[in-house]
Amino acid sequence: MRKFLVTSFLNPAIRTMGAAALLATCLSAQEPEKPPAPPAPPAAPSQPAPPPAAAVPQTVPAAPPAPMTRGAFPASRIREEVMGEVSAGSEVGIARSSGDHLAWVEKNGGKQSVRIDGKQSGGVYDEVKYLRFSESQQHVAFVAKRRSKWVLVLDGQERSQEYGRLTAPVLSPSGLHFAAGACQGKRCRPIVDGEEVGPEFEDISFVQFSKDGEHYAFLGKRKGKWVLALDGKELGPEMNDFESWGFHRGGEHVAVAARLGKDWTWVVDGAPGPGLDVLSLLDYSADGKHFVYGGTDANWGFKKQSTKGVIVVDGQIKERYEGKGFGGGWKGMFGVQEQIRTGVSNLSPDFHGVSDPQYSSDGKLIYAGRRGTGDVAVYVDGVAGPGFEDIVSPIAITEEARDIAYIGKRGDFFVEVRNQQPGASFPGKREVSYVESILLSSDGKHLAYQIVRGGSQFKAGQTRRALRRVVLDGRAGVEYDALNIASLRFSPGKDHFAYEVEGAQKDRDMVVCDGLEGKLYDNLFIGSLKFLDDQTLEFVARDGRRFLRVTQTLE
Repeated sequence: MRKFLVTSFLNPAIRTMGAAALLATCLSAQEPEKPPAPPAPPAAPSQPAPPPAAAVPQTVPAAPPAPMTRGAFPASRIREEVMGEVSAGSEVGIARSSGDHLAWVEKNGGKQSVRIDGKQSGGVYDEVKYLRFSESQQHVAFVAKRRSKWVLVLDGQERSQEYGRLTAPVLSPSGLHFAAGACQGKRCRPIVDGEEVGPEFEDISFVQFSKDGEHYAFLGKRKGKWVLALDGKELGPEMNDFESWGFHRGGEHVAVAARLGKDWTWVVDGAPGPGLDVLSLLDYSADGKHFVYGGTDANWGFKKQSTKGVIVVDGQIKERYEGKGFGGGWKGMFGVQEQIRTGVSNLSPDFHGVSDPQYSSDGKLIYAGRRGTGDVAVYVDGVAGPGFEDIVSPIAITEEARDIAYIGKRGDFFVEVRNQQPGASFPGKREVSYVESILLSSDGKHLAYQIVRGGSQFKAGQTRRALRRVVLDGRAGVEYDALNIASLRFSPGKDHFAYEVEGAQKDRDMVVCDGLEGKLYDNLFIGSLKFLDDQTLEFVARDGRRFLRVTQTLE
């Protein structure tokens, strides 16, 4: 069990990592929403005539090179700088790093206080929640409880009235504005810059700012129904429930995944789309003119639940595929499934019919669709690549849209595919096997991904510990019995590659760079790993009572 929560403010939205990878890096800088479920069993396309398959010339994959063996990073090239130290007699609660700064909660004698770079910020409280750095790293906010009432604290100063409940505070990117949802009993309103604004509700979500900080949005509940409010004005239909939501394109659009009656849909700028059982996340084209998402409907027939996947563009269904669905006693990746999990989820094309769709930077629509039994293909602008039993990874796309990569499944093997050409393959057989994260270098020359092979306890959701290994350019790395592998990173010149291993040895963590294992620490700040230049990497860790900035010099 982890001793306490350590997270990093740094969570670069690396497009090539895809949704599954982003879930594996670090916590959001906002109050957690109702989270999307882990990948549900695979899905399948339901189609009135899918687009014709591409005539992609196939190459014969070469045998993969031998796996890497264990090696240690030279201790002489590791430097540790103390960023802060826990006070004598105190225990650590939440800890958060912005990379340049460090904040943590200390517990002592039933009281709690916040330290920022080793100095106390604010007073002594009964409880502290939600440490938040601004994007500029110059401001820190949290909420604190004293005598059963909560206050919002910004840069050590109490900036709100006392409330019975406060959601996580949110800072605008510049740090000039702050907000939270505040309640006295069932009378709830947002507070923006310390003042109550907008209509009153019985319950409230956290607040979000647009990228420029000029607009704010939240969800409020009244008479059992939720409604989205933009700058204090209600927008769109009443909702029975909601999941993922927020601003898109920096604030040009606002959207929420909503349950309207029994169906789920994306409500974009107040307009609902078609009703479905399962939704993917939403993606926008680079020019902001188009949006896309995937979804699935499940229908019961005689001893079978069919799944019909769709691709929705600008609120209209554009493509349909039939998923594998449930048969009698069908057993999926995570065990026997009696009923499909509804709401927002990562779509698996063999089961749902489609994968999560996305736009490349040049406007091409890219997704995977199931054409038939054992035949799932990735479509790029309507042109299909080679067929596989399933596509088991996100689809990685370089920012310039010149290259794509993904992992297909054939039998018990995972197959690398770059630009629609199959390459090296690796065994994936165990109780549960899938690719959790994938990263394509910006020049498209290097591909890294994490294979996860879990046992029965992992399958049952009783542990995150599984056999995990990273494959780099067709060569398998060391396999770790670990809780997580996160923060896949290439150096600026693409000559070096590193990642974090959480729970590498019991509860201790480490960084692996170019296949060499670094020093074990009590905790890494997951997501803090970064390359300063081609010869230096840096991360934040805890070793005993000390918080450290660790730099490793490369050859």
